[in-house]
Amino acid sequence: MEEYLVSLRNQTKIIKFTYYDFVNVKKQFILISFLFCLIAPAMVTYVYLSHQKKQLKREVKWEIIDGIDKSELVMIHLSKVEAKERLEWEHSKEFEFQEEMYDVVEYEETADSVKYWCWWDHEETALNKNLTEVVNNLLGNHPDKKEKEQKLISFYQTLFSEKSFQWKALKFTQISNPITDYRFISKIHINPIPTPPPQKIV
Repeated sequence: MEEYLVSLRNQTKIIKFTYYDFVNVKKQFILISFLFCLIAPAMVTYVYLSHQKKQLKREVKWEIIDGIDKSELVMIHLSKVEAKERLEWEHSKEFEFQEEMYDVVEYEETADSVKYWCWWDHEETALNKNLTEVVNNLLGNHPDKKEKEQKLISFYQTLFSEKSFQWKALKFTQISNPITDYRFISKIHINPIPTPPPQKIV
């Protein structure tokens, strides 16, 4: 019997999970699920647009290889200083200029300037703008999205308000004698004994 009581006491020491622990875990799970639902669509869209962008790059390369008439190309003439400051190069054959994407087909360089004959990639420009918008939404830079998220957060805070329901479960950490040690806590109102006591009536 002694061994059984010792074993039971050891087991009761392990039991530390309370009602509040369960509620906190549940809140964290719901919050993570809620954030995932907000982020997942933007991430999927971003991956899809990135893949589509790569496909379009391949198509443009093949069009250049097959030969594009020079009259269909856009000529950009800049000084070397301007070219260095204003062109954002993706790689050696592609750059962004004034928020538009260009693929370089031919170029001509002089002492102080450079001319680029480029394929104006309208489709990739549109994709880049879509990608920028997706990234802004993902990072929370879009004002409409910020307002909607704030309203949703406020709504969920009202659902999880601890003021509406408070109850603390008994936390079992150690019981000196699980068989005989019972503790009952109750609120019993006892009228105080009058002082001095009333005189005996004969």
